[in-house]
Amino acid sequence: MLRQQRTWLVTGCAGFIGSHLIEALLQLNQKVVGLDNFATGYRKNLKLVRKSVGEKAWKRFHFVRGDIRKVNDCYKAFSLKMPKLNGSLEVIANRPRHTAHSVDIVLHQAALGSVPRSIKDPLSTHEVNVTGFVNMLMATRYAGVRRFVYASSSSVYGDSTVLPKQEDKIGRQLSPYAVSKYANELYAGVFGRCYGLQTIGLRYFNVFGPRQDPNGPYAAVIPRWIAAIRKGEPVHIYGDGKTSRDFCYVENVVQANILAGLTENKKALNHAYNIACGARTTLNQLYLLISNLKKQLQHADVSTKHQALPPSGTLYLPEREGDIRNSLADILKSKHMFGYRPVIQIKEGVTNL
Repeated sequence: MLRQQRTWLVTGCAGFIGSHLIEALLQLNQKVVGLDNFATGYRKNLKLVRKSVGEKAWKRFHFVRGDIRKVNDCYKAFSLKMPKLNGSLEVIANRPRHTAHSVDIVLHQAALGSVPRSIKDPLSTHEVNVTGFVNMLMATRYAGVRRFVYASSSSVYGDSTVLPKQEDKIGRQLSPYAVSKYANELYAGVFGRCYGLQTIGLRYFNVFGPRQDPNGPYAAVIPRWIAAIRKGEPVHIYGDGKTSRDFCYVENVVQANILAGLTENKKALNHAYNIACGARTTLNQLYLLISNLKKQLQHADVSTKHQALPPSGTLYLPEREGDIRNSLADILKSKHMFGYRPVIQIKEGVTNL
């Protein structure tokens, strides 16, 4: 990658995963176009990336403010005007394959996450995750970009009790969010078959890492718990604590996106893959792990300027509607097809926070 410069379009670039993607790409001498509307992303994430990569690398980043629910904004990310399709894709099939930004690869991360949020507001989830997704597929096709890598989710496995989760064995989805992500996979497959688009879906399993928002009712469990412990507030565990997850550090996800974007293995195209660590951690085990981190901070050298953290406990609450009981990924397919190798496990990842 350092020898060959490409242009990558990252949607949701100001979000947690999107900001890590643009940071890694800029560090690897790539050009990046970022699209975001700041609905769930933050300007501060872009500022942190700019500080991390330096001004010289930052000049290779072009930001477009836009909402994927608005089809014109999707075309704007490619510096294109929306075509008059008249119900047909013929204009797309016959147009020259060139854009102002000459985007080579799309990494589609923009989405409205959270199972509970989707149950509370299924319409918004559908508008962003399904309509917005199809808008991006259309714009990508019209721009002449062949490779489209997108974020799917382990939630598509639904009520399947098979462990570890294998890509071709899914159950009934348990939430509107899960349905929206499964719809993404179906649409991506159709665009591959009908229009020759090269798609790869990445089923993320409980991604965590720096810049993940700990606030709000839909915050992910690890940043939310760490924030609670630091404040001396009780940690909320939904259910009996025996619910398990395959937690995946964000650097592993960045690696998967880049490998999927660059793979030359034609057999890897137009499929979805598990992106995780292949390790199972219960919520009770996670709490002990984070609590041990707290103790490490309490006993840190005075020179680190860490103050002793206040005590906190746990509060067990009823299980949340739509949550999967156990989650563990089989990652052999992604390893075999495009060389994915998770390098940071949960213990090291939590220590990095």
